[in-house]
Amino acid sequence: MTLPKYRRIAADLETRIRAGEYPAGSVLPSQRQLSAGYDVTLMTMRQALQILEADGLIAQQAGRGTFVLPMPVSHHLQSLRSLADELSAQGVALRTDVLGRQVRQLPKDVGARLGAASGARGLRVERLRTVHGRPVVHQVSWVPDPWGTQIRECDFTAEPLYAALERLSGLAVARASETLHADGLSARLAGQLELPVGHPVLMTERTTYDEADRPFVADTAVILDERVRVVTERRPASVTNRWQLT
Repeated sequence: MTLPKYRRIAADLETRIRAGEYPAGSVLPSQRQLSAGYDVTLMTMRQALQILEADGLIAQQAGRGTFVLPMPVSHHLQSLRSLADELSAQGVALRTDVLGRQVRQLPKDVGARLGAASGARGLRVERLRTVHGRPVVHQVSWVPDPWGTQIRECDFTAEPLYAALERLSGLAVARASETLHADGLSARLAGQLELPVGHPVLMTERTTYDEADRPFVADTAVILDERVRVVTERRPASVTNRWQLT
């Protein structure tokens, strides 16, 4: 199916913005100049700009023009890639600090998510993700043995967890189950991050499965940055959700 002209124009302008042709803070050509350049009516051009504005790429100010906004950082919840992979693909300088790693007995709730027997052990990896020096995500990942032990010595500041599992254990991500809910920051994390206890946060719990439908990672991520939003785009045949850091 051929996309309407205004959507093709919006896609082209988005590509040019992301490529740096129109950097953040710059002003786009006037609507008349753009419509002439794309050989479309003003109405079609306005429809294209409305899409870009709804996506947070531009802001239209009456009497001043159309300004390019700082590029939003987003993580698509439908994607099977990790948060680190998503942000890296967008050219975002994401820093990962490993706060701890131990092979230990799986907590009861984690064992239930992973379908593990009572007393089973696994690798617990605790990481803090920052963007531009600002804490964005605190993440605890559990990988049951034998896979946890196989990746224990990996450098998770440089190699994503899923990449290490595929490289050393042959595990490929086939699907994931994820829940999202609001919560208050725990006393432990509040002390680590110098934030008030009970500070409102978003939390996600994700269980990842391989091609044989075996659960092999149980993640709990705390979204620390209040700028993060969950944005939903609804179309006749699909619904897309993403995290957006504005």
